[in-house]
Amino acid sequence: MKIYLQTTALLLAALGILTFSSCGKDNEEPMLDELAAKIDVSGINFITDLNSIDGRRIKAGQSITLSDGSTGGADGWEWTFSDGTQAVTTQDATVSWPEAIGQVTITLVVTRSQDGASATDELVIQVGPVEMLNRAVYGLEDQDADFAAIDKWFSWTPNDGAISLALETSEGANGTAQSMKLTASSDYGEFQLRPHENGPEFLVSLESNTTYVFSFYMKGSESFTLSEVSILNVKNDEPAEGWYTPLWTGDAAIQDPDVTTSWKRFTYEFTTADLSTFTDAGYADGTADNAGPFFKHFAALSGSELAVWIDEMSLKEKEQN
Repeated sequence: MKIYLQTTALLLAALGILTFSSCGKDNEEPMLDELAAKIDVSGINFITDLNSIDGRRIKAGQSITLSDGSTGGADGWEWTFSDGTQAVTTQDATVSWPEAIGQVTITLVVTRSQDGASATDELVIQVGPVEMLNRAVYGLEDQDADFAAIDKWFSWTPNDGAISLALETSEGANGTAQSMKLTASSDYGEFQLRPHENGPEFLVSLESNTTYVFSFYMKGSESFTLSEVSILNVKNDEPAEGWYTPLWTGDAAIQDPDVTTSWKRFTYEFTTADLSTFTDAGYADGTADNAGPFFKHFAALSGSELAVWIDEMSLKEKEQN
């Protein structure tokens, strides 16, 4: 009888311990999954473009929906955009950009109110065509370049004159800080400016039967009409002036480059021919491999010298509808 009572007491004590332990587990907070942010772009119809970031390019004006693919039970979302587009605080974000502004960084921050956890994901997309011209040489703004952009340009004027190039470090075009200043003096009034001789590594390739958009900003110390501007390609097989196209010759619909004393943007479209038919050697593959901007002035100057500022040069393949 005594043994039975002792055994019963031990069993009751053990049950008490188990009951207490079980109650303690019921009061513990459940373990939460790790919160991980993810921008889901699987529903976006990107344009095939190997030159853009991982092929992620959309057209200007194209509406896209960025979806939340996060895991871990997020209940708060904030989408922000590097170009200043208004932030979105819903689970998915539908956005569009009316103009071709280039690269945009999209940031998604997700939060979980239960424990205050947060996580971030980023994505870069290309809005509009990819810029073909190097920004340091043609935009004059890249401070991280290991070369002087001005040194990549070749300038020329007749023997009777003088010409110089300098980096202007204030009041660039379109709100930028820098521009290139050309100062020329010549009885003939002629000067030429191009990167082909001094910056061949920054020339670009043009494809046959393709429409491109070339633009730049220019102003002068006086108003004048620039004689010629084009995208010039030196011959593929030798460093000599070859095929080039003055962008407005014979086409009254294209604006003459009337330069004023204030910054003015000039934009021209041109379409290449079937380059493989050119008689010059080096075009059999249908590309012009040494193309770059070419500026030429051939007219009397009203004063002893003319100063010209150039900035924000751009060359892009035209967006197709």
